[in-house]
Formats: sequence, structure tokens, C-alpha cells
Amino acid sequence: MKYFFLLALSLTSFVAISQTSMNMNLRHNWNDATLPLRSGLRYNEIWGYSDPDDGSEYAIMGSVNKVHFFNITNPDSPVEVAAFTGGNPSLWRDMKTYGKYAYSVADEGTEGLMVFDLDNLPGSVSKVLQTTAFFSKCHNIFIDTLAGRLYAAGCDTQFNGLIVLDLTANPASPALLASTALAGGYVHDVYVRNNMAYCSHGFNGLYVYDMVNPASPVFQGSLSGYSQAGYNHSSWLNTAGDRLVFCDETHGSSIKIADVSDLSNIRLLSLFKSAMLAPSYTNSIAHNPFIKGDSVYISYYHEGMHVFDISNPANVQCVAYYDTNPTNANYSGYDGSWGVYPYLPSGNIIASDTKNGLFVLSFAPAAPLPVEWGGLEAQQQSNQTLLKWITYSEQNNALFEVERSADGIQFKTLGQVVPAGNSGVPNDYFFTDRLPLPGLNYYRIRQTDYDGKFSFSETVSVTFENNSRQPRVFPSLIHPGETCFLRSDGLDGPVNMTIIGTSGPVLHQEMLSWQSGTASFDWPVGLHTSGMYFIRLEAGDQVRTLRVMVR
Repeated sequence: MKYFFLLALSLTSFVAISQTSMNMNLRHNWNDATLPLRSGLRYNEIWGYSDPDDGSEYAIMGSVNKVHFFNITNPDSPVEVAAFTGGNPSLWRDMKTYGKYAYSVADEGTEGLMVFDLDNLPGSVSKVLQTTAFFSKCHNIFIDTLAGRLYAAGCDTQFNGLIVLDLTANPASPALLASTALAGGYVHDVYVRNNMAYCSHGFNGLYVYDMVNPASPVFQGSLSGYSQAGYNHSSWLNTAGDRLVFCDETHGSSIKIADVSDLSNIRLLSLFKSAMLAPSYTNSIAHNPFIKGDSVYISYYHEGMHVFDISNPANVQCVAYYDTNPTNANYSGYDGSWGVYPYLPSGNIIASDTKNGLFVLSFAPAAPLPVEWGGLEAQQQSNQTLLKWITYSEQNNALFEVERSADGIQFKTLGQVVPAGNSGVPNDYFFTDRLPLPGLNYYRIRQTDYDGKFSFSETVSVTFENNSRQPRVFPSLIHPGETCFLRSDGLDGPVNMTIIGTSGPVLHQEMLSWQSGTASFDWPVGLHTSGMYFIRLEAGDQVRTLRVMVR
């Protein structure tokens, strides 16, 4: 974790609307209100560049009409070095660098590909090429620096695939390697490392291709119909190459971590999201992810730039954020932070906001740990779970809440425990879950400060194989319209059944007649999206929950 270690152990989330940052300092905000608006937005993508000769650092940001270059070597006083028009206004721009060159595209108009020479920085930037030889407009580009190839996605000349350009022979004048269609259709964005392309195909999901021969891609695997699937927007691969973080550009969709160690069997490991305005609003949109070490940096519409510790996918923690547009307080629309770049050698972070321009940020010193955890244990005792945890010290500690989950992703509060508050000696705590779920039960402790900030303990689990009081569903993997059979020895008479999605919405309700411990119903045809659902059963003061998979 390097320097994130202390941050990851410190306060991890935030619920009060008035605060705009956690563990982040604003060094400078550049915003030119005279620049033109388009559909109410002024800026778009951002990228960074560090001069290999003198170490000076730069931000490259797009606006509706221009590509801007800023010297941010002094993060408290950025200087705009140059700005270039492409010829057409565009809401969407994308920029990347290779060696001492920068490349930009736009998804409106006919400006094609622009190439900029950065060799004369800090004095000046030169546009050395603008060409429509490969496309007139394009949504995104990515450069596989290991192979020296530029991948163009969402182009007007190859709408259902990728255009691949060679940069190795002459980076100032790229050469066409291939224009190739792909099985997943339209590519919104792409991440490529050493010729392996991870393509975001919108509502078709995530597809992976071997692009060694770009004219003849080889399909490696795909992921679609996953939990909280939306418009598969963009992704980023970790250094080890075994985990991929991706975002769905859909209101309310969580960020996902996928295991891509076996591309023929891509598996979803985790779902997580910002909780800045929860529980009032939970329908935010994560836009673009960037992995650095064990952290992922996310540009969020509505909520600025967030940093999450993903070293444990089962217990992802928010360790820092900066809200670039605090006036957007209900997750409406799509304005907010478009992009973020965390790879500058100085450790400074740059982010763009669609209305507020360039933000230069740095990490704030980590606050003292509110709780020094000594470990959490979960023990099965008959049909109950006994939870025990210890703290070695506490500061400003207002409350412990015990949370449980059936999948390790979506947690609910079971009860509260009053802490010592402020203590420099070990303290032992206990809690009993008197009605565990059938199968796996995940537990964690949420610790809340007096000022509303909170952090989490580690996550532990315990399995109940033979709890007859708990309901069962047959089959556990069903098709829409198929009859589901429920069984429980502890229910009788009329039972209110509610089907709930993993993100929380109630999708269906009906009354069931429970006889001799069993009941049945037909799964609603309208609930046909593949993934996990929860069935909640209520009879008087009896409340039971089980999960089912729809295929």
C-alpha cells in the first residue's frame, strides 16, 4: 500500500453534504468562464505528462473548443502554456501521450486526429499533424505503450470495432495497422496492455481480445449480465494483470472488480460505490477508473474524485475524495468530474470538472486513527452467531454498528453496540446474531465518529448448513416465469413476500399462503435481468431473507 497504508486505516466514508473533501487538499482550481458552453458543459477529459528530461509536470485538458496544456510543476500556480482548436465544438474529447507526443480526438465534428510535439516544453507546444485519414470523429483513444500502438474506439469509420495505429516508426505521423470489427460491436472505451484489449461494449458488456495481429483479433472471454449491469463504460487493469476495475455509466450502478486471471471464466469479485449522499441518494454515476498500486481513482459525476483501497475486494474502503461540484446534490444529470490522472511523479493528482475546469490536488496528512482494531471473530453457536471484537485504543468513537451480508457486497445493520468512546486500554465487545441466514453470513463492524465519519473493521464469515428455521428456495437458479418453491419450518399462514434487487429497490410484492412449512409462486416474467435477487418474507414479527439467482 506504500503511503496509502495509513489512509486506508483511517476514516473511510462521509455522509454530511456540506463537506467537500476527505484526506485531500486543493492546490489550485483553473476555470475560464469565458470559454463556450455546450449543453451546459464547458470541459471534458484530462491527462497528464511528465517531461523525462527535467521532471516538469503538465496537465492536458479538453474543453468544448480546445485542447489546453498547463504547466503544473508548481501545483499552487498552474500556467497555461498553449491551447489549440480542432475546428469544431465537441462535448467529448480524449487525449493520451506517447513519448514526447500527445494525441487527441473528438466525438463531434470532423477534426480527426491531432498530434502535438511536447519536446519544446516548458516553452511551447506544437501541433505537428491534424488528419482525417483514419476517421473524422472518434470517442476515445488508448495507447498501449508497451507495443507502441494507438487504439481508437467509437470512430465513424469503424463503428463496431477498433482502429489500430502504429506509433513506433514515426510517432508524429501514425500509420494504420488495422481497422477491425469486433464481436461485441460498438466499443465505447478500451484498455490495452501488451496487445490484450479489454473493451467496454456498452450494454453488451465487457469483452477481451488478443490483438497481436490487429487485423485478426482473437476473442478471449467476456462478462455480461452481471449484477448491477448498465452501460459498460471504461475499465483499468491492475499491475499484476489479474484484476480489472470497470464502471457502468448508469445511474445507481456500483463500480465493479473482476477477476480476469482466467479470461475464459471472468468472475465478478466486488461491487462498491461512494456513499456521500446516502441514504437520501444512491444513484450516482462513476465515470472513469484508474488503478495505481492497491488504490483505484474514480472520476464521479456529481461527487468529484474518489480514491478507494481495493487491496481486499471483499472490503473496499474509500480513503480520500474531493468534490469538484458540491452544488450537484441530488445526482441529476451528468455534470461533475469527467476525468482524473494519478500518475504524476510528484504524487499530485489532476482532475477535470465539466463546469469548474482543472483541479490540482494532493493528499492531506492522515488523521489519527479513530479506532485501533484488535480483530473480529464470528463463532457459530447452535443456530446463532456470536461476534467478538477488541479495540486497543479509541478516539472520538461514538457508535459501533454490526452489519451482515449474504454476498459480502450488500450489507444491512443488525444492531448497535455502545463503545468506550475515548480509551487508551483494550476493550472487548460482543454481539449475538440470533437469526443468521442460511449458508454464508458475512459480518463487519461499522465505527462512527461524533462528527459523522465512519470506518469499518475487517470482514469475517460463518456458514450455517442446517438451520431449519431459515427458508429455502428451489430451484436456487431459476428462469423468469418458472415456479419457485419455498420451505421453512418456522412460518405458517399468510406471508408477505417482497423481491428486492441488490441495489435496494423493491421490484415485486405479493401475499403467499404458507401451509405445512411450504409455499410457491411463479417468478415474475418482467424480472428477467440475470443476476442475484433477495426474497424477503414477513409474517407478523417474523422476518426472513434468502437469495436467488436468475439466469
